[in-house]
Amino acid sequence: MANRATPGAEENRTGVVRRRELLIPISVPGASQERLSAYLALVDRPLTALLARERLRPEGPGHWTYRSNPHRVLHLEVVPTLALAARWEDGRLRVGSTGCRLAGLGGWGDRLGFRLKATLEPARDAVAGWAEVGLDSPLLNAPGARGLAGLALENVLDRMERRLSRGFLRDAAAWLREDGSDQGGGG
Repeated sequence: MANRATPGAEENRTGVVRRRELLIPISVPGASQERLSAYLALVDRPLTALLARERLRPEGPGHWTYRSNPHRVLHLEVVPTLALAARWEDGRLRVGSTGCRLAGLGGWGDRLGFRLKATLEPARDAVAGWAEVGLDSPLLNAPGARGLAGLALENVLDRMERRLSRGFLRDAAAWLREDGSDQGGGG
């Protein structure tokens, strides 16, 4: 798995963005691109393997609400709740946030916009992709705010990579070991 931010992480006057390339080696017999594609195309199954099931609530086909574990930012405990959409399109699993609430920041939480975009696609003996997270707010123009936001976003990407290397990898390997007949849960 690549644990690096993409060079030139984008920043603009009202936002901070961090992006990371991902590569998850899958060393299970039968991990062909076709089989990995079939797994990712299930949409619901890889997403629930990627995110903690106990914090993920289905809202309809391809839509979920995810309540994250708290993130510590300075002396505050911030609890993001994301509305997510996922779909299998053009040979990729695409996941993106459609809304976010940031509890624990008081009135500032309403002035911060969080966003997530990610893709995963089959590769030879691996799943490859990228994840991008961002914060948008005029509050980020305050002294030191961009640096703090960048650190918080790197922490989010670190958590995502840990989930990929644990739950997602474990579930993908289990599915590949099965006969692959579990085709339920597409989105």
